[in-house]
Amino acid sequence: MGIFNIFGKRPPRVEVLAPVEYTVKIQYPAILEFLVTVSRMKVEDDQRTFFQFDRGEVTVNGDASSDYIAADLAAQCGAVLYPLQLCVGADGSITQIFNHPEIVKRWEEKEPRLLEYFAGPEATEYIHATARSIQDEAAILRAIQQDLFLACWCNLVMGGRRTAYQLIPFKEPVPYEHDIKFTVNKLTKMIDTITAEWKFEQDGSPRRTQLTAVCNPIKETVV
Repeated sequence: MGIFNIFGKRPPRVEVLAPVEYTVKIQYPAILEFLVTVSRMKVEDDQRTFFQFDRGEVTVNGDASSDYIAADLAAQCGAVLYPLQLCVGADGSITQIFNHPEIVKRWEEKEPRLLEYFAGPEATEYIHATARSIQDEAAILRAIQQDLFLACWCNLVMGGRRTAYQLIPFKEPVPYEHDIKFTVNKLTKMIDTITAEWKFEQDGSPRRTQLTAVCNPIKETVV
C-alpha cells in the first residue's frame, strides 16, 4: 500500500435507510412492469438529499424481458445501473450519480459476458455504445434524467413543479396538462401512489403514455 493510499482522503460514510417497494407500470406502446425499491440515504458531512433505487426484472406485456432478444439485451445492460444512488435537488431535479464508479466497475465485470452471450453485429454495437455511455457520467446522468419513473418520483417527493417530461428520445419534452395524481405516506414521507397520463402526437399519430406506481405493503419479518 502506497503512502498516498495511507494518507488519502477516505470516502464519506454512507447509510442506506429502510427501503419502500413499488410496483411500477409504464404503458407506451408496450406495457413494462417492474419492482423498484427506494431508500433514503445519509451521506457523512453532506446535507444534500440522496436516494438509492434498485430495480427488479422487467416484464414486457406480462412476459419476462428474456423472452425477447432485444428487450433482454436492453434490460441486462440497464440492470448494471442498479443499485443506483442519486443526489436530488430541492426542486426535484436529479443532479448527480453518487455511485458512478461502482456502476463502471459492475459494467466492466459484466461486459465480457454480454459480448459472449449476445451474438451479431447489432448486439455488439449496442453493447459497445452502452459501454461508452457508462464511462461518461454526464451521458448516464442525462439518460437517468429522462427516465419517466425516476424523474416523476423525484420531482413529486421533493415538491417540485416540473411541467414537462421526456417521453420520446431526442424530442422535445411533452407538457403535462394536468396535475399528476399522487399520495404521500404520512409516516415515511415517501410517495405512496402515482397516476399520470400523457397524450401527444408522434409522426402525425396520436399517442398516449401512462405511468402508475403503487407502494407495496411492508412485509413483516418472521422470526
